[in-house]
Amino acid sequence: MTLKEINLIQSQLQQHKANHGKFTIEVARLELLSTETHVKLADLLRSSGLGTNQNDSEHYYLQALQEVARLEKLTFLEERPSLLYNLRIDQAAAHLGLGSLYRDQHSFEKALEQLTKAHDLTQELISIEDSPGQQDRLGVILTTHGEILNLRDQLIPDQATPENVRTALDKQQRAVTIFHQLEQTTSGPLREQTLRKLMETLISMADTPENLELYEESQMAMQEAQAIGKRAQAKEHRAKTAQALYTGISNYVLAPKTRWTREEN
Repeated sequence: MTLKEINLIQSQLQQHKANHGKFTIEVARLELLSTETHVKLADLLRSSGLGTNQNDSEHYYLQALQEVARLEKLTFLEERPSLLYNLRIDQAAAHLGLGSLYRDQHSFEKALEQLTKAHDLTQELISIEDSPGQQDRLGVILTTHGEILNLRDQLIPDQATPENVRTALDKQQRAVTIFHQLEQTTSGPLREQTLRKLMETLISMADTPENLELYEESQMAMQEAQAIGKRAQAKEHRAKTAQALYTGISNYVLAPKTRWTREEN
C-alpha cells in the first residue's frame, strides 16, 4: 500500500512539473508527502523483523534523507518556514529509524551517530515550536540511545564503563520524565501508546548491573513498569467484561423479539 502511494506521488510530481515547468507550492507539498511516505515505508519494513526487509528499510530511509538534502537547498522552501519545519520532522524521523535499524544490526557506532542527529534535530524543532509529538520523539530517541549503550556494554565488555551505564540511565530517566508528562496531558489511544513507551523505558532501565550504585534505582523502575502493566491488564479485563455484559444484554433483549416474531407468524 505505501509503495503504491510513493509511486502515485512520484507520478503526480512528474505530471505537475511537466504542466507548470517550475517549483510551485503544490509540488513542494507533494515532495514533502513523498519524503514522509518513504519514512513510513522504511518503518514498516524495519518493524517486520524479516532480514530481507532490513536492506530495503535502510534504502528508503537514505532515500528520504537524500530528498531532504535536495529540498532544503531550495530558496522556495527557505521562504516558507512551515514547509521547512515539516521537512525537518521527516529528517529527524529518518535518522531515528536508521538508528533503530543499526541497533538491531548491532552496528552500535552507526546507530549512535544517527540518534545524535535525530536528537539535535528534534531539540531544534522543539525550540521553534514545542508539541507532544516532538516530545514523544525525543523520549523515544533518549530511550533508544540508552538501550544501545547498555547493549553495547553487554556484547562488548571491553568497552563497558560505569560512565557509560550512568549516561544510559540518565537518558532513560529523561525519557521517563517526558513520558510521565505526556501521560498527564493525553487521553485515549495516545495515552495508551505513551504508557506503553513509558513501561518499555522503565524496563530498559532495569538492565543496570547489580554491582553499581544505580542498581537500586533501576529496580524501582522495574517495579513501576510492573505496576503500569498490571493497570493495563486490569483495564483490559474490565473492557472485556463490559463487552461480554453488553453482548449478553443484547442477546437477552433480541431473543424475546425473535420469539414473538415467530409466534406472530
